[in-house]
Amino acid sequence: MGARARILLVAVCAFGAASTASAQTTAYAPGQGSPNSVTLTIPVTASVRAACGFATPPSGTHNEPNFDDHAWSHDFSFTIDCSTASRVAVVSANGSLKTGGTAPSGYTTQAPYDVTLNVVQNSGVATGTCAVANLATGGSCSFIGPASPTQGLSVAVSQNQPGSYIRVSAPAYTGPNVLVSSTGYTDTLTVTLSPAT
Repeated sequence: MGARARILLVAVCAFGAASTASAQTTAYAPGQGSPNSVTLTIPVTASVRAACGFATPPSGTHNEPNFDDHAWSHDFSFTIDCSTASRVAVVSANGSLKTGGTAPSGYTTQAPYDVTLNVVQNSGVATGTCAVANLATGGSCSFIGPASPTQGLSVAVSQNQPGSYIRVSAPAYTGPNVLVSSTGYTDTLTVTLSPAT
């Protein structure tokens, strides 16, 4: 049975080759009769997906000594290169500046701060500000991430425009509990970018 199957396959291939050869008998090489050319129309279509990425991603660290007794602010600059509308989003690892350990009654190991996302577009600026607590899992902020075609700050076309930044800032701490003394208050912000729908 296996041999018969192979023979049938060869016959089909040979039949296909014969059909191709007979279809070509109407065209002749130049100088060997007429017609000596055949016009073939082959429609070709293609598409190019929109380019969208960080030309210069936001990165770096900022250390603010004694952040509890004064207002402070720091900008992390970045540049995006998107030939289409996009979404930029931010996620906070801690939802605050946080240090380890357990705080005794009347003290806390977490300090709030604000995050501003400012993206320069080819025309205009897209911006928003949220308390960092709203950028942690389950928070509600217009640019909480991760970015997706429908999630994050809506940005029109922005191709290598300078001046975009993420700003972290806070006034002097005035919370109801005293901050535990520590040099280890930290948070990590993760910024993502996605083409929009």
